[in-house]
Amino acid sequence: MRYNDVSLRVLPHCEARDPDYGWEDGHMAVDGTNSSDSSSSAQSSSSLSDALSQEQTSASRTREQEIRSELANNPQAVQALDRLAGNLSCYNMTEEQKVQALNDFMTAPNAATAAYVEGRVAQDLGVNLAASHSLMSPDAGTLTMDGQTYSIDQGSLVNADGQVVGTISNNGTVQFNGEEQTRSVYGDINARVELREQLGVNMQTVLDLRPADSRNRLGDPNLNQDFTNRVKDVIEQARREGMSLRVDTGFRTFAEQNQLYAQGRTAPGNVVTNARGGQSWHNYGLAVDLSFGNRPGADAWAANNNWSRYGEIAADNGLTWGGNWRSPDRPHVEYHPGFGAGDAGGMAGTHNRDGLEGVWDRMGIGQR
Repeated sequence: MRYNDVSLRVLPHCEARDPDYGWEDGHMAVDGTNSSDSSSSAQSSSSLSDALSQEQTSASRTREQEIRSELANNPQAVQALDRLAGNLSCYNMTEEQKVQALNDFMTAPNAATAAYVEGRVAQDLGVNLAASHSLMSPDAGTLTMDGQTYSIDQGSLVNADGQVVGTISNNGTVQFNGEEQTRSVYGDINARVELREQLGVNMQTVLDLRPADSRNRLGDPNLNQDFTNRVKDVIEQARREGMSLRVDTGFRTFAEQNQLYAQGRTAPGNVVTNARGGQSWHNYGLAVDLSFGNRPGADAWAANNNWSRYGEIAADNGLTWGGNWRSPDRPHVEYHPGFGAGDAGGMAGTHNRDGLEGVWDRMGIGQR
């Protein structure tokens, strides 16, 4: 689907809409006919002023500002919102419809979802149905699930033999032939997906997610299940926002922790931790380090990655983010309900006597 070069909009309805409705570039579209009647001009000016005032206090405007505040540390998601909000201004929508569209966007705030939401709006309003359907499906791309890779052609999933085996939508929903249940490229944290759309003469990627835990570090039985479920929720939400996180390190034994502590002190390398064996929540299966799974060659630890947004999502899921510490450790998240970040050392005795389960029992998150 060809999009407008400036935005994701493709449907040619802005020029044809009733000029008394809709928003164009953040301003109410009004009748532009010139008139020498000063009273008419004054009335038009007054109407525009009233309309702008209504915009500032409308439910949709309030909801949009709430979303902007929540996504402030994810500039890519805000950019997708900008495009969607600008494009929706071209439609004659009620306040309820505008708020619903914004809420739909927030289920997975990224550029692919923005295209899907606009397509749904256009479809519901009966505007250029063929074009609206195309907005809801990616033009091209690839999907890898369960070890199988498929090419994407206008929303169809095509296997290596050239057979259509299912469909994929720009909202991240996958439907394989013969399966009653749909799948999600967000919920399957190890799915590899690239969704592409036609923008002018170029194809542009609107969603690019890579496997988060291909080494199954979160499947380590030494990690607490309550904790890993929360980490998976963090990864899934990040994927929904177009951020591809990757599990880097998980559980460490006391001995492994001591080896890491020696690095830069009595062993070659740089100092990477101030925690000895038993002083890190990694040693109790309650900490992992996540990095950004960017394109090959990109810096997964770069300072300009969306670390702050990652930290916000972690906090929303009850985790402690290392990026808030005096000596920030931005990849690090940990979980220790009822205890502080510095209390790990006090768990060594319990661990030596009762193992990991004993430590988890002290927090009320035991698995037996």
